[in-house]
Amino acid sequence: SRLEKVLGRRILMLTKIAKEVLEDVSHWIGYYESVISDEDISEILSYPWSWNASTYSNHKEKTQNSGERVKMDEVWVREENRPYPKLRKSVLQSAKLYGEYHEFFSCIRHTDFRINKYGVGGFMSLHIDNIHHSHGQSYGYPQSSVLLFLNDDYEGGEIIVAGNTYKPAKGSALVFPSNFMFPHEVKTVTEGERWSVVSWLM
Repeated sequence: SRLEKVLGRRILMLTKIAKEVLEDVSHWIGYYESVISDEDISEILSYPWSWNASTYSNHKEKTQNSGERVKMDEVWVREENRPYPKLRKSVLQSAKLYGEYHEFFSCIRHTDFRINKYGVGGFMSLHIDNIHHSHGQSYGYPQSSVLLFLNDDYEGGEIIVAGNTYKPAKGSALVFPSNFMFPHEVKTVTEGERWSVVSWLM
């Protein structure tokens, strides 16, 4: 019928618009392989970390329904921890690569590094990263998030950033703005352990 044809054309038009919007947003998501070596990853994975169950913090560092928002173990890598310089080198290398594609991007400071370990059933719900004073940093809202991926021998655990799905390779990085346009989540891990590192750039 005529109505069906009109609706069909409109659906096609909306699908095209949605695809263009996603492609435009993905321009601001950087994916880079081989930014951290296997040797450095082995050292990080074997380091005697003291893990804590992750919490989900608001801008006042208070937790909100953490069990419903995130399920993983975490540990903060501070300057006194031996792997710190290697993680710093990889995060800054990722920022440099991102800056080569975005001329107005710059990194003045970065937070310490949080290692995220997701076991089977682990996940992180949809959220954004622009929380002031989060994770002990006190010098402004982050402009970009950097994620390093320490392994890829697990099932599930895809990361979705602004509607774009990634299953990152071991040693790779994702960099993207930490604002409301880039909500992201980690899907449930169904087999193995998923290790990643996050830092925020100012």
